[in-house]
Parts: sequence; C-alpha cells; structure tokens
Amino acid sequence: MGQNEKKILAIQDAFMRLYAHDQVHEITVKRLCEEVGIARTAFYYYFSDIYDVLESIEDKLIGDLKEINQDFFAQDFYQITKDQFVYFFDTLRYIKENRSWLKTLLNRSRDGQFIYKWKKIINQDFSRKYHHDKIVPENEPMVLEMISSACIGAYTYWVNHLDDISMEEVAKEVLYRLCRDFISE
Repeated sequence: MGQNEKKILAIQDAFMRLYAHDQVHEITVKRLCEEVGIARTAFYYYFSDIYDVLESIEDKLIGDLKEINQDFFAQDFYQITKDQFVYFFDTLRYIKENRSWLKTLLNRSRDGQFIYKWKKIINQDFSRKYHHDKIVPENEPMVLEMISSACIGAYTYWVNHLDDISMEEVAKEVLYRLCRDFISE
C-alpha cells in the first residue's frame, strides 16, 4: 500500500471512528485532521469535504461487495442442499472483516444512502439471476425489494451479533432460504 492509500485509509478510519458516535454534520474537517494528525491541506488533497469521505467509504464497500458477488447469477441453487450452501461465505467473511465500518454505516446512516446502494446491487444480482435462469416472477420489482430488504436485515442483525451467530448459521438459515424461496422454477 502506497503513501497516498495509507493516508486515505487513515482519514477514512478516523472518520468512521467519529461517525460511530457523531452525526456527519457534527464532524468537522479540523477535528478529523486532528484525529489523523495531518494538515487540512493534506485532507483537501484527497477529499473535497466530510461528505466526500463518507461517499468514498460507501463506494469502496459497495464496489468490493459487488465484485465478491459478480458470479452470483451463475450459481446453481437447485443443486445445493442446506448443508452445502457456502456460496455467501465470501460476502460474510468480508462483512466480518469490515465489521466496524459496516456496523456503523448500517446502524448510523440516517439518510439510508449506503443501504440503498447495497440493496441496489442485491437487486441487480437477483434480477440477473432471474434472467439467467429464465425465471419471470410476477411483480419482479417488489420481489427484488423483499429479497434485498431481507438480506440487508439479516446482514445488519448479524453484524450486531457476530459473537452470537456463526457465519454458517447465517448462510444456511437465512441466505439459503432466500435463494430457495425466491429462486424457484
């Protein structure tokens, strides 16, 4: 990781530590720079304002999640049993590795922008899966909204209870059921 990436990550980490306790509009560039130990000019070299930092974090997480699930449409969920359902483990591992950022965004994001972005890629993944498998659900937009809301709800619950619920339980009891119930012939 180069110096620029390290500084960007330090700014993002400090922002998320502050955002875990304060509203975005309460976080100032001055305070963030003090937290990181950089000059304001250094901050403005990378970001235009506090909201730009938040957006960069959201976009990084969403981009990573989209990449992790890029082959979702090609999975054959008809051949998978509950005990074999490991497809979502990469997503769940990513959530666990990025727990602090995701927990903060899922619990503190008042405008819902991050959740909206994540639901959008889940909707796209399931829509692509439906078209790949030639499934035409009635009222597809509503079905996709139900699926993405259920996924986000499960991920939010899990990120808040990581010590109580295993990755295997989330994959088998929640995500397997979603795929079984909503991707059927």
